[in-house]
Amino acid sequence: MTLLEAIGASLGIINVVLTARQNIWCWPFGIAMVLVYAWIFWHSKLYADAGLQVVYVFLQIYAWQHW
Repeated sequence: MTLLEAIGASLGIINVVLTARQNIWCWPFGIAMVLVYAWIFWHSKLYADAGLQVVYVFLQIYAWQHW
């Protein structure tokens, strides 16, 4: 596991904890996590997975706006 993957996983754990506590800060952490994973997938040449992460960014932003 690379450092970037560890950061992405840590952001994901923080995101889940904040979501469970219904804290609005879950959205910025979720966006950061998704962007980290998009970077990882892009550089691993997993372009479809990287594209899916872009969709997740838009969904995170939409959900944050409608919180």
